[in-house]
Formats: sequence, structure tokens, C-alpha cells
Amino acid sequence: MTPAGTCHSEHAVGFYATDGFLCDALSDYAGAALLEGGSAIVLATRSHRTQLERALADLGIDVRGSADEGRYVALDAAELLASIMADGSLSRAQFRDAIVPLLERAADRAAPVRVYGELVALLLAAGDEPSTLALEDLWNELSETHSFELLCGYPAQAFEGHGTETVEHVCDRHRAIVRPESYALLTGVPDQARMARELRGEMAVLRSELDQLRARQQDLVALAYDDALTGLANRRAFDEQLAREWALAAREGDSFVLIADLDGFKEVNDTFGHAAGDHVLRGFAEVLRQSARSTDVVARLGGDEFGVLLVRCDERAAYDLRQRMRAALEHHADPHLRSQRVSVGHASLRQATSPAQAYDRADLAMLATKRSNRRRPRSPSSSR
Repeated sequence: MTPAGTCHSEHAVGFYATDGFLCDALSDYAGAALLEGGSAIVLATRSHRTQLERALADLGIDVRGSADEGRYVALDAAELLASIMADGSLSRAQFRDAIVPLLERAADRAAPVRVYGELVALLLAAGDEPSTLALEDLWNELSETHSFELLCGYPAQAFEGHGTETVEHVCDRHRAIVRPESYALLTGVPDQARMARELRGEMAVLRSELDQLRARQQDLVALAYDDALTGLANRRAFDEQLAREWALAAREGDSFVLIADLDGFKEVNDTFGHAAGDHVLRGFAEVLRQSARSTDVVARLGGDEFGVLLVRCDERAAYDLRQRMRAALEHHADPHLRSQRVSVGHASLRQATSPAQAYDRADLAMLATKRSNRRRPRSPSSSR
């Protein structure tokens, strides 16, 4: 152990966006110590250790020879982190038991000792900010009694899900901040403060961009599975749910697919315009949604054709839905919708050999109803 008051330590933090950038910077950092006859202790993930050792070899460093001499020590960050945790919390005693022997063996050569660690990054990525900061504090405590240079590496994505103040908390626990674009140490307090502010700003921008991307992703999902006019599920979503329920029907109970088509809807568009037609479609979608059970799937399949997937029920549920739909249409405020005749057909999923067959049977039943409706005079109270 270095006598108290004689040690010289440097505790820096570095942020990186790509593994390639980290590898280049880390090979310079660790390689300089090895080329000067000093030691490099690397506490990193397996992939980072592999990349680093290749880069060191490219610099002409005999990595295996340095390891045999005890000047190059590479440990798995995840395994080391597990060894210093007790009951889910960081253990000061176990941390010192793991790290102090490494530092003392390296210090025997009276040459530079450089340590690179990713333990804190793993903790932060796991969402454990308190343990991350506590581990940084343990490193600082150790620097009061031992001479070494420490670089803590954080990938930018480790801060996802944390507030911008997390960057400040991390920076506050280091004596130097590494400039991301050059990996040059900033040791002056004004420079560090400025760098911390810049990092917080960059993190805020990245978080805002990420939120925008997530919102855009949700919009794309909605476009893929929702009908823009009515807000119901679209044909793609209905077909996927139909296939899922057909597979479950054999062992969990029957379900039914129901197809509803607006008779003579084209006359509404031709006579009153497409705006009136859209109003009828939206109105019928709401009638169908209110007539269905909360467990049912209601969709607009295209044009003036709609579908309902009645989940886990007997055939009575299909007839009950028809009755509720007829009653709602007969008393609807929109005269175009009130006079609208609807053809409906349904089919069992359990009795079909495939989802497509169940759909076709319901569609054929609907067409049969449509032919029957054409032969009956239209009236406001007619059966649909």
C-alpha cells in the first residue's frame, strides 16, 4: 500500500457512442502505460477486451507477454461486479478485497498504473443509479491510499431512462472529464463544468430525438393496424387476430367471425357526396363498437364492409349482437344511417379447418343475406 499522503491518482470519466471509438481511445490509454513499462488493468466486457487486445497487438505490444509479466490484467466486468455485490447491494469490503490486490501487485514496479472500468456502466445500464454513484465513491476512496489512473467508460445509451441530472452526478464524482471527440483530459474546474453542461444538453437532445422516434414508431404501428377513418382495427389486424383465435378455439372454446356489409352504400356517396358517406361509415363503426362486447374485436375490413370477432362464446352471442345493432340503427340520429340496411353473416371458428375457411363461410352467409334483402322492400323498421 502506498503511504497516505504520497499517492497520486487520477479519476476520469469518458463517454462514447460506438464500440469502435472506445476501442481506439482505450488502446491509446492502456497502450501508453504498457509501452512505458507500466501496468494496465482492464475491467471490461468480453467483446471490449477482445477488441482492445487486437488493437494493442496492432500497436506492437506483446499482450500475452505483458499478461505473463503481470503488467496486463484483464477481467470480465460482469463477473467482477457480481463478486462485489451482496444481497443486491454494493459491498465495500468485497470491492476492496477484489481491487486492492490488483493495484498493489501493479504498484510494485514503480511505473504508471492505469485502470479502465466498466462496472459503473453496467450498473447504470441496469437502472441502478444509486449503486453506480456508490461505486464511483468507492473508487475515489481508494484513490486516497493508492496511486493509479482510472478511466470509467460510459456508453451514451446507458443514460437512457435517466434524468439529465444523472450526467451531472456522474461528472461530479470525477476529477477529469474526457472530451468525447478527442479523449483529451479536461482537468480545470471551469472546463469540467462546461463539459458537464454540454453533455447534459446533448443527452437532453438525444432523449428528445428518441421520444420523437418512439412517437413516430407508434404512429407507424397505428397506420399498420388501425383504420384511419373509423378508428377501428383494419383488415391486417383483424386477420392476425382471427388466425390467433382460430388456433385457440379447438382447446379453449369456440369463437365466431361476423361480417357486416352496408347495402346500397354507394347510393349515399353518389347522392349526398363522400363526406356524407364517410359520416355514415364512422357512425356505423360506432354502432358496431357499442353493440359488441368489450372482449370482441371490431374492424373495418375495407370500403363498407366490417368484421367482428366474437371471442369465447356460443352462437347466441352472434344473434344478440345483431339485435343490438338493429336497435341502435333504428334509433340513430343520422337519417342516412337510420335508413341503412345491413347484411350480416357469421361462422364458427371451431368448425372451420382454417381461419380463411371461417372467414369465407361468414362472407358467404352475408352475401346470402344481401340477396335476400334485395328481394324485400326497404322500410325503416325492416329486419336487417
